[in-house]
Amino acid sequence: MKSVRVLVSLSCALALAACSGSESAGDGSGGSVVIAQTIAPTTVVERAPDDPGDVEQTCAELETVRDLSDRVTDATNDILIGLSEAGADASEADTLVAFVSLADDVENGLPELLAAYDRAAAAAPAGVAVEIRAVADGTAILTPQLAAAYRQIESASDLADLEGIFNTPQMEDAARRAGISSLRLDNFTNVSCGFRFSNG
Repeated sequence: MKSVRVLVSLSCALALAACSGSESAGDGSGGSVVIAQTIAPTTVVERAPDDPGDVEQTCAELETVRDLSDRVTDATNDILIGLSEAGADASEADTLVAFVSLADDVENGLPELLAAYDRAAAAAPAGVAVEIRAVADGTAILTPQLAAAYRQIESASDLADLEGIFNTPQMEDAARRAGISSLRLDNFTNVSCGFRFSNG
């Protein structure tokens, strides 16, 4: 399982254009409400379309995003490997504790992740900044839902239902938009930064 970087594709993830405040939207399933966390773009610089921005700083911030997202991926994989090795002997209590701890880590790390996206967008060329903020938006929407889903996992069989958290119009749209922008960012990072940004 991969973190939403898009901790969309989760990385968020996932799932990040930042805007001030927060917003709620019905998810179309019985009137339930989804809360999206957002971040005020306090460091945004208005750049002309031909302004090259600060490529080195953009790459550094996107690498920070990648590292933060990969931590979630690695932690998730560690839990899944443990469950696989334990097999039928896996303790539901231990599984629950592990995923609750992971959910806490995901939520606690979200402000740092969004801030890194914000700094990257502020430094990036205008066209790249648009894609960065699209991934940031998806991360802000999807990450809290992912954390909530982690807290409901009690056994390995519950993992099969995890993808269901994205089966609402808002979640699907957020994941799609962020996923596309994450792949577009590869065109920038592969050439300018020397690494692939997306984890899809």
